[in-house]
Amino acid sequence: MPETLESWDPNDWEEHVYSLLSDRHGALNVSPVPARDKGDWGIDYYSLSDKAVYQCYAVQEPCMVSDRASKQVSKITGDLGKFCHKKTELAKLFGSVQINRWALVVPLHDSASVNTHLTKKTADVLAAKLPYVASDFQALIQCPKSFASSSVRALELRRLSNLIIAQDATQLERTTWAENASPLVEDLRKKLAKRIQSSSSPDQDTDKAIGWFLNGQNLLQILRSRAPSIHDRVLSAISRRLDLLELAGPSSSGSAETALRTEFEGLKAELKREAPHLSDANVHTIAMGALAEWLMRCPLDFPPYG
Repeated sequence: MPETLESWDPNDWEEHVYSLLSDRHGALNVSPVPARDKGDWGIDYYSLSDKAVYQCYAVQEPCMVSDRASKQVSKITGDLGKFCHKKTELAKLFGSVQINRWALVVPLHDSASVNTHLTKKTADVLAAKLPYVASDFQALIQCPKSFASSSVRALELRRLSNLIIAQDATQLERTTWAENASPLVEDLRKKLAKRIQSSSSPDQDTDKAIGWFLNGQNLLQILRSRAPSIHDRVLSAISRRLDLLELAGPSSSGSAETALRTEFEGLKAELKREAPHLSDANVHTIAMGALAEWLMRCPLDFPPYG
């Protein structure tokens, strides 16, 4: 069976690899080669200072190991062919520098057959006696494991944080949840009624707050499965804010509206400190969900009490 792996958009993968290479070689030492206009030369990026060139490739997942390897082998053959045949263009590009490494950078490398093919293609490139190829030239395949773990992790967290989007709870989901949690819903309704009169009905306000809660829970579930370290930090931030709320009460002693806004902004700030790569939209969703839960489960209340 095909493995369940994230499927990268080719353009997104190229941008991701550029960030990894910038960390490896230094941002001023990596240049892109746009293929759009006279630049399809079997390389996407090069570093003259380190005499290395890179080609990016991401197969569409899910994919069988053998199929993934076959596609990577084909990509290597095609792009190293261009690397050899575009002599005039590449000689001008590299000048007096002789390249000693060509690497195909992929999200996953899991077949030794690709390595065997690279050994053969290395020999073919050396046999071509190209003026821009060093005598110790090697063709390689690299994946995220080939790069510094700190760099890979930081980029993964940033990307996941921005990509993760939770779908809003449907009306049926909100209604079904409310029917099974009537005591919590009643507490929520009473507390929301203490605000200044809103333009919507109490039922509409309550339904909206239930939606906030469910949306927040949905997003936390996604974070738990796709970015567990972010999930844990988010829960820590919520827990710290909740501990303070239970001990000292709302941060504001003013109106219900003021207390709600103060707690919301305070939690957002705590989340951003704990998980700085989390997108503003996701911070908003989590904070609104936590606020709704606090209203239902009693740590957050406003006068008159009882």
